Amino acid sequence: MSKVAAWPTFMAKLRNRQEVAERTISFSFEKLADWTFRAGQFIDITLINPAETDTEGNTRGFSVSSAPYEEAITMHVPVPPGARV
Repeated sequence: MSKVAAWPTFMAKLRNRQEVAERTISFSFEKLADWTFRAGQFIDITLINPAETDTEGNTRGFSVSSAPYEEAITMHVPVPPGARV
């Protein structure tokens, strides 16, 4: 039987969404004051009641591109051809 990690869970508000390069979007979320992470870590994001979903579900993992001292949690996401953002 495999163990499931007890990751910290919290709700975060989207602060900004911006195209930063062709087919690359930057998403910035509010960061809780007491939440810390180390450079190079990733987070899982789960959309609550998305308009669309697929067989992989509503959760995806993303590398955090912001530094631990920044006020937001930011990630840069490649957008597949034909995808809606």
